[in-house]
Amino acid sequence: MQRFLAFVSLGLLAATAVRAQLTVSTGSAVVEESIGGTVTLDCSYTLTSTYTVREIKWYRLEDAIRDPVLIYDYDEGTAYAYGLYRNRASLVTANAADQDASLRLTNMQFTDNGTYECVVGARGSGVAPQEDSVTMELVAWVAPNDPMITDDYQSNTNNLTLTCTAYTGNPAANLTWYRDGTRIYNDRSQILTSWRGYLDAQSTISVIVNTGQSSRFECRAQHPAFTVQQTASVRIESPVVSSIDVSPIPTEQNPLQELDDVILTCMTQEGIVPEPTYTWQLDGGQVPASAQRYNNQLKIFSAQVEDSGTYTCTAESEFGTSQREVVIEIIPGEGPGPAPQGGVPAGTVVGIVVAVLAVVAVLGVIGFVCWRRRRSDELPVPKESPDEPAAVVSTEPEEGKEEEKLNLMEEKKEEDPEEVKVETQGEGHAEVAKKPDPDSTA
Repeated sequence: MQRFLAFVSLGLLAATAVRAQLTVSTGSAVVEESIGGTVTLDCSYTLTSTYTVREIKWYRLEDAIRDPVLIYDYDEGTAYAYGLYRNRASLVTANAADQDASLRLTNMQFTDNGTYECVVGARGSGVAPQEDSVTMELVAWVAPNDPMITDDYQSNTNNLTLTCTAYTGNPAANLTWYRDGTRIYNDRSQILTSWRGYLDAQSTISVIVNTGQSSRFECRAQHPAFTVQQTASVRIESPVVSSIDVSPIPTEQNPLQELDDVILTCMTQEGIVPEPTYTWQLDGGQVPASAQRYNNQLKIFSAQVEDSGTYTCTAESEFGTSQREVVIEIIPGEGPGPAPQGGVPAGTVVGIVVAVLAVVAVLGVIGFVCWRRRRSDELPVPKESPDEPAAVVSTEPEEGKEEEKLNLMEEKKEEDPEEVKVETQGEGHAEVAKKPDPDSTA
């Protein structure tokens, strides 16, 4: 029994020695780099003197499938890169004496994320071929968008919910909250998978606030692709309307004219919560019917002289109210033709012209339809032909017909006296007179 165990031990040692002829290793199990950069996947190997390297193969592993990246054949001295890795993947060195199988990947893409396998094959004289491999993770850094904060304020409970999101990163950004410079730890964080596999980082906090209170909340985003952390902040306070901006900016040389599109913007503090609501008035009443409201803007399309006046913007939230005024003057437009008589606004003249053209177009369509209908009524309607044509019945008397027939025969006889057919009245009996043949004998 002892001899048998010794024999097995020697066999295992021999097998281990054979396998140890080739060893493949990596210096880093995880490699990270920003997209667009150049990355090196480290892979090295050791061989005994009885073996020489035969080939180096790189694969990307996904769902137990080995997708080839690059294969280098030392017998032929050529390397072949596959698919999306063409012109991007290459060996750091092909010198077998360096015992280096590292892969260099340029212009790194987000799709390069994944697990990679380095395989080295070796052979020796009189011994079985050897092959060993090692795997590593490649992480392509994608810088996320700057963080954004959305708010939801419940006035009945004074509860304010703030959500900070940093979209489309890889890996997801690390988000932290601060209130007036003090770290908030009771946030709720989650990572969402978004478009094309990018990661959205999201963090939410809920706080109780008072209407007489002013606080500043800040969301800080950290990411390996950021050189400095990115921040977004909001402030809880009463809105204050600082000014109303007018676009285009009226000047003495270029005043606002009729048919101009005028935009009024109500300027308040940036990043205040709750978000105030904005209302507009013209001379204390309704704004022009052509005006449209959008957030803190009022857009007046094709402004008219009667749209001139004092515009008031009111910003209001549960924390306070603020308003501001601006005077807008619209002057008559300077058209190429003479000014309308009787003080009719240019916009009214344009409206009349458009209405007249519309009426003319409608009348033209009606006239065309009537003309087509009249043409269709005038076209002859073909009668249906019977299977057999009806007989034509002559109303001429029989005597006139016989006389006319005899006259026609006389004319034919004079033209071609070769053969004349004479039909006599009676039972339809006819005689044929022939011209004698001069060559015939009597």
